[in-house]
Amino acid sequence: MMRRLCSLILSFLLWPALAKGQAPPSSQTALPSSTALKKAVGFVNVEYLKQNEVRKARGTGFFVFVEDQRLGANNGFAYLVTNRHIAEPEENGRRFQVVKVSLRLNLKAPVQGQESEERVIPLGGGLHWYFPADDSVDIAVLPFAPDIQKYDYSPIPMSTFATKDFIESHAIAEGDRVLFVGYFYQFPGLRKAEPIIREGVLAMMPEEKMETTLHKMGRLYLADVHVFGGNSGAPLFVNITTWRGRKITVSEYPYRLVGVVSGYFFEDVNFRLTVATTLEGKGQGNSGISIVVPVDELKALLESPALQRLRDAAVSRLKTKE
Repeated sequence: MMRRLCSLILSFLLWPALAKGQAPPSSQTALPSSTALKKAVGFVNVEYLKQNEVRKARGTGFFVFVEDQRLGANNGFAYLVTNRHIAEPEENGRRFQVVKVSLRLNLKAPVQGQESEERVIPLGGGLHWYFPADDSVDIAVLPFAPDIQKYDYSPIPMSTFATKDFIESHAIAEGDRVLFVGYFYQFPGLRKAEPIIREGVLAMMPEEKMETTLHKMGRLYLADVHVFGGNSGAPLFVNITTWRGRKITVSEYPYRLVGVVSGYFFEDVNFRLTVATTLEGKGQGNSGISIVVPVDELKALLESPALQRLRDAAVSRLKTKE
């Protein structure tokens, strides 16, 4: 069983950054445009059973990269990130049985006129989602690195995370420009996956806890950017080229991952605001204020003992093969 688990780790987790034709995903080599951001995103489709009927939850997923010097410079591990309410659909605390999870990614070379492919993720047998110990945090992480020779994607390096320390040291504040890249259910693309990009501003970075999309009290950011069905799990970036009166060097990567979109505030006919995921609520009731899980929560999960043990096992396995 342990040997099989280690094989799965190597098959789905390892990011061979130095493979032919693949540049390592570093802050200096990433494209300084929205093109690079779109390459990090895929479309997640989850099928689950509700009252003996198959229902679907569609959302956004994106890849992140954790460098590991034990594998050599610029090599490491890749993970697929989305919201917990996408990976593990539930209603009023009742979790539904997931029967299929697939991910649509663009191809590097067209196949019979198609420029994208929807690939089933073989969950089970040791491959599964990881969630934060804090059940208020609406994120999920899967150790998963699709074939980089076949699929046209590039993970976001953990070195470009706008963590709390980065935010404080670089004076990021409410009013700074942000953008997200996500699934547009109205037109996701026919031949290839076409993510949508929307821009807004950081609206609030409260020190106190608020109600999250999992209906628990937790730490959140709010952004004045309109999100809608399919945007759950989208990466939200702060654009440091638009900082007020500040300059950056030309070689510096202009985006920093600040968090993960998880929902919005729904405004009812009486102007009351309530929390809603992008899987529920009425479009005309969208207040335009989106709910964002801070990237610190993602970093903490990636550095958790469970995922560190997976990386240790993968490195050990590789060393044994040498």
